[in-house]
Amino acid sequence: MKKLFATAMTAIGLLATDLPAAAQGGNAASYPNAPVKLIVPYTAGGVTDIMGRLFAEQAGKRLGQPVIIENKTGANGTLGGVQMLSADPAGYSLTMLPIGTFRMPHITGAQFNPLKDFTYISVISGFNYYIAVNSNSPWMNMSDLIAYAKKSNGAVSYGTPGANSSQHIGMAQLGVQAKADWTHVPFKGDADAISALLGNHIQAVVSSSSILPYVNSGKIRVLASLGDVRSPDLPNAPTLKEQGFPIVHTSPMGIAGPKGMDPTVVKKLETAFREAYKDPEYQAGLKKLGMSAIYMNAADYTKYATETFNGEREALKSMGVEVK
Repeated sequence: MKKLFATAMTAIGLLATDLPAAAQGGNAASYPNAPVKLIVPYTAGGVTDIMGRLFAEQAGKRLGQPVIIENKTGANGTLGGVQMLSADPAGYSLTMLPIGTFRMPHITGAQFNPLKDFTYISVISGFNYYIAVNSNSPWMNMSDLIAYAKKSNGAVSYGTPGANSSQHIGMAQLGVQAKADWTHVPFKGDADAISALLGNHIQAVVSSSSILPYVNSGKIRVLASLGDVRSPDLPNAPTLKEQGFPIVHTSPMGIAGPKGMDPTVVKKLETAFREAYKDPEYQAGLKKLGMSAIYMNAADYTKYATETFNGEREALKSMGVEVK
């Protein structure tokens, strides 16, 4: 893992911008004949970044060219999508797309249109989200936290990796449905939110699998998961649905390129990505990171993108958010 990380970080310096057309050369039939850049729209060293590097290693083996990771952080994980607006459609610049790609245009008026500006290739993983508290807190289940929030007039604050993230939206929806009064505290990432929780600066977090080591060590207690079914990593943690709140937030992570990609190139990438996804080493990596093994081909991912873009708009409207 360390060797892979060091090699990829060195290569980033050699491939910080799109490869010039002359370097790419060839055509769809000979693709790829140069390294492929894959943008990870999150900080190096995080769960998504590690997953992306594991996948890039396996995909590169299938493509016969290295897949080089470049980190582009900020804007709720949508900077990779922004980069695709100016990328050459030859297929040498791709990006990972989180679910925020389909949400943020409704909130901020993002530069891109998810229905028009991307070529969707594959979904390769997914996140599980959890509502958790410090293990030294008095709240043993979700009902306890909700009851406390109802009678304490905003004394409960919860941390997430950012405003309008899936974690924020999910907890806000729960507050509306449960008629619980709590305050959102956005952080730069899971690590900062977890540190605040352990320091008793906030009362709860809504986090991804980043909390698993703290749960296993007994420092954090999970009250609920936000999945459609219970997470295999925490089978004793009930879903919000099981507790009477029809709120589900999963976050498939996919890979896309700019619009106008040649179907032959898309098919080559789709095939390589499917094989990389099935690789036992990658599957073991997903399990170790606490991520879901989710796969979609290009057709299914394209359909999902349309449905999710429209669904996110309706979800935001139901919360009273003014959408664009």
